[in-house]
Amino acid sequence: MTLQRCGQNPGKERGVALVLTLLLLLGLGGLVAAYLAVSTLEPQIARNLTDASRARHLAEAGIERGFNVLVATAADAGGGWSGLLAGATTQRPWVGLAGLTNIALGSAARGTFSVTIRNDNGGADTTLTGLSATTRPAMDTSPTIDANATVIMRSAGTFNGMTKTVEVVVRRAALPSFAGAINIARVSADTVVDAIALDIDGRDYGCAGGSTTCDEPSSWSLTGNPLKYGVAVPPGAEAPVEAALATPARPDAVKGKRRGDPAGAYTIGREAVAADDTVTGARIDGFVSALAANPATTVLESTAACPIVVSGAGQGATNAAPVTNGCGLAMSAHLGSRQDPRVVFVRGHAALDHGLRGAGVLVVQDGQLTSRGDLEWDGVVIVTGRGSSLAFTGSGRTIIRGAAIASDSDSTNAGAADLAIGSSVGSISIRSSKQNVEMVKAMRALHSLTNWREI
Repeated sequence: MTLQRCGQNPGKERGVALVLTLLLLLGLGGLVAAYLAVSTLEPQIARNLTDASRARHLAEAGIERGFNVLVATAADAGGGWSGLLAGATTQRPWVGLAGLTNIALGSAARGTFSVTIRNDNGGADTTLTGLSATTRPAMDTSPTIDANATVIMRSAGTFNGMTKTVEVVVRRAALPSFAGAINIARVSADTVVDAIALDIDGRDYGCAGGSTTCDEPSSWSLTGNPLKYGVAVPPGAEAPVEAALATPARPDAVKGKRRGDPAGAYTIGREAVAADDTVTGARIDGFVSALAANPATTVLESTAACPIVVSGAGQGATNAAPVTNGCGLAMSAHLGSRQDPRVVFVRGHAALDHGLRGAGVLVVQDGQLTSRGDLEWDGVVIVTGRGSSLAFTGSGRTIIRGAAIASDSDSTNAGAADLAIGSSVGSISIRSSKQNVEMVKAMRALHSLTNWREI
């Protein structure tokens, strides 16, 4: 009997090596195909990332160009950009900025950007702008009327078919219009005018020259622009100012538009002191609050124990001045020039000593501004808030070309003068100048970009 070994039949193993070889080749082919696909896709991904980055850079460039256009656009009656929103509707709120559609940087091959704006008149805009129906200023209600000097701007950058869009909020600290060379914005409890050399002039002055030519008072001359009052006060508040112009002050030192005269005839004396509600405490406070909220504004904090003192030159006048407070603060502040106007903002009491020159906006909030030396300022000087007072003392020479505003919001501050011109030996000249007020309105420092986001 023959025994047979158990196991596989050798005949059945035929072709296994071939199958395994084919399977191996198939797997390797798949890996090679996958590798080739990835190697082809990676450059495309890299190009997409590069194109997206370039598109975003183009969008950012459009934001800068659009911001420059908004800064250069003259403010309308409300201080905003209503003129640029013409044609906007609730259904089609976006309006292109003139000259900023499909703009190429260098050449079209490098991509383009387009810039549009719309008003903040939608309820959903509150989370973007922070404004609502109850804030001050309030959110706008019309797509074409910009009453709060706030708009929303978009810039779409495109490169190689890739588009990125950046959206921002643009705000302007809207400078109110001024009715007089001096404007007392709230009912004044007391006004002191005790200066022999006094010149408060509501006629408009301008300087046709430039550079340092306008540093000389003789370079400023009367223009044909409309007159303003010498002193503008709230309705019913003329009496304190008129009483302050009695002896020893010279009533004829106040000049400007005659009150009650629709034609705006020129006059001197008490008739140039007029009730006018163009400037109100609320408007001044709104402007100052917007200015303080601007990230570009440096607010110097002053306290009763550590008052801010800005010291000028012993001889002549300088706009680069040391700032101290007696409590460790020691810094240098640039007070600006007509070519480079600045915002100088102090919260609390501030004193100006010796010879100082500046241009732009000088603000003191919730405190007294005391000028004890020589001061030449082109632009606007504002003193507002609780316990505020604008005081000129000492034997120096003060020249303000533009407008001065005193607005004390503390009605209980009895006996304190909102405006005190008490230098019996110095000289005080405050003159209206549309040229310098317009310079202030056009300051880049009055404009801000916020809530930058990509959409």
